[in-house]
Formats: sequence, C-alpha cells, structure tokens
Amino acid sequence: MTQQRHRLLSLDVMRGMTIALMIVVNNQVGSGRMFPFLNHVLWDGLSFADLVFPSFMFIMGVCSAFSLNKLPKREAVHKSIIRGFKIIIVGILLTWIARGSHGVEKLMEFETLRLTGVLVRLGVCYMFASLIYIALGPGKKTICTIAGILIAYTAILIIFDGFQLSEDNIIAKIDRSIIGCEHMYHKRVGDTRICFDPEGLLSNLPGIAHVLIGMLCGNIIIKGKSDLWRVVAKLSLIGGGLIILGFFFNPMIPINKNLWTPSFVFATCGGAAATLAILLWMLDIRKMKIGWFVKPMCVFGLNPLVLYCFSYLLEEFIGKIEISGLSFPSWFSMICGGNEFGSLAYSLFLVVVCLAVGWPLYVKKIVIKL
Repeated sequence: MTQQRHRLLSLDVMRGMTIALMIVVNNQVGSGRMFPFLNHVLWDGLSFADLVFPSFMFIMGVCSAFSLNKLPKREAVHKSIIRGFKIIIVGILLTWIARGSHGVEKLMEFETLRLTGVLVRLGVCYMFASLIYIALGPGKKTICTIAGILIAYTAILIIFDGFQLSEDNIIAKIDRSIIGCEHMYHKRVGDTRICFDPEGLLSNLPGIAHVLIGMLCGNIIIKGKSDLWRVVAKLSLIGGGLIILGFFFNPMIPINKNLWTPSFVFATCGGAAATLAILLWMLDIRKMKIGWFVKPMCVFGLNPLVLYCFSYLLEEFIGKIEISGLSFPSWFSMICGGNEFGSLAYSLFLVVVCLAVGWPLYVKKIVIKL
C-alpha cells in the first residue's frame, strides 16, 4: 500500500468512470432483459458497452506514462515486468477463486481453468507496451512501432481468414494450439457455444498498440501541464482524427471488439482521447464543482483494479444466493421491474457496494497497487 500521489483530477475520474461502467456492463441480468446499448455486439459493430474496456486500457496507458517518466530506465523496466506478471497472476487467481462459488470441488478442476481474461490482457499489454515505450521513448519510433504492429496484425487476419466468426479463425486456432480449448472462453453464437476467446493471445498485439497510444497521449499531457488549453486542443484533434480513421477503415477492416481490429483500436482510442480532453477542460481548467460525480469516480479511480476484482468475486458469490426460488440477481431485478430497468438497477447496486468498500481507502488516501 502507498499513499496517493498528486495527479490531474481528470485522470482519476476517467479511470473511475471506466471501472464503474465495466461493473455495470459486466453485471446485467439476462441478455433479453437489458438495454441494447449495455450489450456487447456479437461480432462486427460497436455499442456503448464495447467502448468501456478499451477506454480503461487507454487511460491505463496515459497514467503509465506519468509513472514511467519519473523512473530511471532500469527501474522502469523492472517495475513494468513485475507489475505485468502480477496483474496476469491475479487475473488467473481471480478466475480460480470465483470457481469456488460453484463448490469446493470446482477449485481442483485445473484442467478447465480459463487462462485468459480482462486482467490477463491488461497485464500482457501493459508489460509489453511499457517495455516498448521505455526502449523507444515517446517519439516517432514508437509511432512507427504502433503502425507496424497494426499493419502486421491486419495482414495476419486477411491472409488467414481472421475476420470470420468461427473456430477456424486464426485467433481461435492459435489459442487452441497453445493453451487448449478447455482453458478458453466459449462464445455464445445463437443456441450454441464455440471455442473462441475475445481476450485471445494473438489479439494482444493490437492491445499493446492500444496502450501505447494511451502512453503517447499521456506524454502530451506531461509536456503540456503548464498549458492545459493546448493539451485539450491536441487531445481533441487526436481523438477526432482517430475516430475518423477508425470509421474510414471500417468497411475494409470491420470494427470488431472480439478481434480487437485496428479500426476498433482507432475508434475507441479516439473516443477515449476526446473524453479525456472534455474531462481536462471541465475539471482541471474550468474547475467545475460537481462533487456528487467526481468523488465517487475518484474512489474507483484511486484503486481501480482492486475494486474491479472485488466486483468480479462479489457478483460470482452473490449470484449463488437464492430468494423465493430465484437467484439474487434475478430476484433483485424482478422487484425493480423485471425488465431493462431492473437489470440496470442490479448492476448499479453492485457499483454502490463497491463504492462503499472503496470509500474508506479514498478517505485515508490509501492506494493498493497490483
């Protein structure tokens, strides 16, 4: 545990927003009883729900640039590797612990333990993006590296039929050959499930480029902290440009979260950069007094990964509680209308519980780092 370091308010608020929204999106009750914008698109396309996780990866990159720039190169390399592995290990342990909600015997079934996931992707992409950023610096070499990664990844998808929703997709084939189908996510397609992992190994490549874009934007903020108006203008231009680029490529390279396509990287990084520009203007330039919103988001922003982990376990174990023959999530949703509003109410209930857990840490300015 460490004491909280001073940073721009907008950074903590945006980190908090993305974590709170991840909890909302991940904890809807039944796909048939949820607002469409809170449901992930099955394959090609983009919904509001698809923006949340990439926005966190972007802001993770922004904040990482601040921490890495303060450290000597050797210490920065050591920190990046250690923290990356810690996040990966915590991600796998989180999945393993959550299996305990299905009975103690499930904890011993290591042959079906999923080895990928949100935290694993965060750890891998953070570690490799940090090492590239440390080695090349925030300049043209890193920009060329981002372009090279995305071009190479696109070429792989085109050459090996990577755009199809099938177990024959090159991404699924690589995952099966390396980690095995039993350790992968099984994606629902209609009434069946296929062995396809949206956080697969190969699609970590564009994820690394994604975090690097966040790091370059973080460096823009670091260099321009004395003139935040200029920073806001630059981030707005970058955000708008990336959004245009993403939708320009969309017909040829579909925007697809499951594949983390380059067009998806551009569109979501652009949206995140534009959002950060707005928050910088509101909170760090205009100093708007919106404590009812800022303080709760700062609670999540101070300990984002810890509260995300808590929400994951909370949902797993609370889902096994039964009331009147219904699981607690279904019961809660039912008493709140049993419709889209009930589903949203349940996810907001989990957000409030996580907020209550994180509030004492925020009051005491305690940061629990993974």
